[in-house]
Amino acid sequence: MQISRLQIKNLYDQYNYDIDFNSEEKEQITILTGPNGYGKTTILRILKSLNPKSLYYFYIIKFSEIIISFDNNTILNITQNYKTEVESRSAIDYKDELEKEVRFIWNKATGEPLTHCVYNRTNIEKARRSYNFFKGTYSRRRAFDDLSNREKEEILLDNEEFNEYIAKANGQEQFLMQLKTLRSYYIPANRIYNEAYEENEKLPIEKVREALKDEMTNARFDYLIHSQRIDSIFIKKVLGSIYEDCSLSSYNELKTEVENQMNTAAEYKLAEKVEIPEYNEENKAVLFAYLKGLKEKFSKFSTILEKTNLFHKILTSKGFANKSVETSTQHGFKIKSNNGDIIDEYKLSSGEQNEIIMLYRLIYEVPDQGLLLIDEPENSLHVAWQKTIVDDMKEIASVKHLQIIIATHSPSIVSRGLSMTQDLYYLTKMYD
Repeated sequence: MQISRLQIKNLYDQYNYDIDFNSEEKEQITILTGPNGYGKTTILRILKSLNPKSLYYFYIIKFSEIIISFDNNTILNITQNYKTEVESRSAIDYKDELEKEVRFIWNKATGEPLTHCVYNRTNIEKARRSYNFFKGTYSRRRAFDDLSNREKEEILLDNEEFNEYIAKANGQEQFLMQLKTLRSYYIPANRIYNEAYEENEKLPIEKVREALKDEMTNARFDYLIHSQRIDSIFIKKVLGSIYEDCSLSSYNELKTEVENQMNTAAEYKLAEKVEIPEYNEENKAVLFAYLKGLKEKFSKFSTILEKTNLFHKILTSKGFANKSVETSTQHGFKIKSNNGDIIDEYKLSSGEQNEIIMLYRLIYEVPDQGLLLIDEPENSLHVAWQKTIVDDMKEIASVKHLQIIIATHSPSIVSRGLSMTQDLYYLTKMYD
């Protein structure tokens, strides 16, 4: 499910936006730009928070209404209201002191209600008191009520159990189930520095290399298990009634296809090459059964090979200065200098690390047919690399069937994707 339109009213009591994501020329990509302070990152966070873990975000930001239209002809309406205690007070001046309520109403295009959720101070405080979602995380140090407001918000902004408690207490589980149909993935700005200062022993680039190694190792393990199963029934295929006859041309056509699959898998050390016999009229039934078995084996690599080919192709096109990137099951990826020396990944420039980290996340971690949100992809990248971002995103969106929304300040990205760009400064002027 993808987003076709986003309307935001009175964001921070200042901005109104109506953003169309459904224009065909955008090629599934929308670029948001505009001056600092106009809410580019906030818009990404609004869309990122449409999941069962992050609903509390709609309680802490200020807006009056958010309307999200989806390509399946459903509409999510989110409203934020305040109960005025003293009629003479200005709602804007005293909002932080008033009781707030956030309503989520999901309707079909006909207006027929689909599901809903209500978020207010009463059910939030009840959940805090009644459900020990923080037990084991903070209780060793101090009670939840003793935490600062910022620490409390950090917990509630990333807590699916907390929202499940509220939903269950109010009979609103269906709303969370509907949210799960939105497959979104958020890549924040300052990726290297934010993650590097977390309490981790490994740097982000090291974690990405090991994650890629695990991806490929798991793919090889699945292939070996799959191969054993196919080998175990090979004799039945040959001797039974299910084997197929074939002609010389059919055999050679399939042989070429299997060799291409095998060579690509061997290039990344996912499988070893095997010899494929030439066509023989006398043994054609056995040969064809063997060849079909190989095709079935190597088909297990279809997903990982498609991703790894794309990852390798884009990285290779960047032309890393005096070095190259190799991908394999043994290393994940390996950096080699032009004279053949191995370079530790953490010794790469910040721009090179950013490129690898971002591409890995885009290609391997972002769910297919989902919504990808990227904040400032230009971080640490040379202008020449910034100019290729739009083309890279087009290719990734095409392979993974993604909707991509980018927030950026980069003139290089904007100029390359001008027809895809929405400038928040000019959008606000449309309401003046």
